[in-house]
Amino acid sequence: MAEPSISFRLLETLTSALYEDPIVLFREYVQNSLDAYNNEVNNDKAKAMDDFAVDIWIDKDNFNIEIIDNGYGIKEEEFLYKMRLIGESDKKRLEDQIGFRGIGRLSAMPLCRQLVFENKPPGINKRLIFTWDGEKFNDLLNKGEDIDATLDQITSNSSEDYDGDINDHYFKVKIRGYQEAIKDLLGSETFQYRLCILLPLRYSTKFTKQNQIKNKYHDFMGQSLSKFECNVRLDNQELYKPYTDKDILASGIVFWDLLYPTMEENASAEKIGILWFTFDRVIKARPKDRPYGILVRSKNMLMGDQYALASDVVRSKSDYITTPRELTQALNGVCGEMLLNYEKLRDNARRDWFRIDEESIKLRHIIVEFMRRLHTYRYAASDYFSDKKKEKREERLIEAYKGLITNYDPDKFIPDINKLKKEIEASKEVFEFAGDDIPTLPITIKRFYDRLMKCLYEYFSGRNKIGEFIEIRTTLKKYLTQGPKS
Repeated sequence: MAEPSISFRLLETLTSALYEDPIVLFREYVQNSLDAYNNEVNNDKAKAMDDFAVDIWIDKDNFNIEIIDNGYGIKEEEFLYKMRLIGESDKKRLEDQIGFRGIGRLSAMPLCRQLVFENKPPGINKRLIFTWDGEKFNDLLNKGEDIDATLDQITSNSSEDYDGDINDHYFKVKIRGYQEAIKDLLGSETFQYRLCILLPLRYSTKFTKQNQIKNKYHDFMGQSLSKFECNVRLDNQELYKPYTDKDILASGIVFWDLLYPTMEENASAEKIGILWFTFDRVIKARPKDRPYGILVRSKNMLMGDQYALASDVVRSKSDYITTPRELTQALNGVCGEMLLNYEKLRDNARRDWFRIDEESIKLRHIIVEFMRRLHTYRYAASDYFSDKKKEKREERLIEAYKGLITNYDPDKFIPDINKLKKEIEASKEVFEFAGDDIPTLPITIKRFYDRLMKCLYEYFSGRNKIGEFIEIRTTLKKYLTQGPKS
């Protein structure tokens, strides 16, 4: 059987479209470790470990990173097959798994000299090794040949004797010779904070309110949040979500039960997660070195950023509340998490939000309602506490406060069916470039972007200058999604 080819478009997508921010490589490898471990335990293949953990080791002198978990590894007979999967995942849609694509393990390859996977399953006395050659990868990418690369050109596999206990087990990712993009990331003052926000970590022992959140999640969802919490160490230092008791503001912790409405007669609303948040009497910007905003987590993995709720409201053209600037300012003054666990909510290719479908549009209705109530309270509180004649504004403040801390009624969120169908049908249009690059922008912009990219691709590929095409595409994508540099 002939060795399968890798198209240039796939290589380019892996580098430019999905993983342009190098911090996501830590998310992908930690996620894969946790998924693999939960899969083994759930299928009764292995016993649950009290000390399951992922260790991240960074060698800045030699530009190397190692990410190792003490899970059960991959069976010897399955290892080579799984390492050679590209753009396809062998994961089932299990409710306990965070990810589902088969390309996340390659996220570091365009950014390093070598990407090495080392596997030690229990019961064998050798280490299985699979290597991707990042230098050859980038050489092929720069040549711009559409279908001219085979796996054998950029990969190799081997094994080495293992001197330890035959029942030892682990899986290790080695990122050798990382490039400037990773170097800049690791040198940033905010790297560790961003890592703690990004990963599916546990709450810190300094956050005594965590039991209140976990108990609420367990009572409402009927399952433990701990299944999606991973013990991660960075250079032997324990990482936790950055919340402490200092982040509990005057309101204390407020909970919303997150429910989807149902159109079926006599059917109960569907539970999708919980929202917890806290705020002061006057909602004003929190210090930037402390957690702020509402972090949306699907199975405890971050989706988007602190302003994800504001971004989702902006995408809803028919649910205007206020300006995007006002929405983000409101989020600057609160602190909390939306903890989701709903199998039908599928993340998009970039893993920065959910696919546009019926389920994510239902979620948007909840988000719009929360942001509307938050905005209403923010202005009512500002007026009340800045007005000498407070009695005039007291009633409005009380109503706004009650609205913010009171759970919504899911039956009031039954959307207009025709509008919902129209949005869903529009989301099914296939975009060759825009689907990965600008998935959340309006349909008209996506159509124009795709036409422009196709034209540019034909022009530069015909002149064997694909590298210039990628630079233009990356620049335009960042401009459309992040705005111009100030």
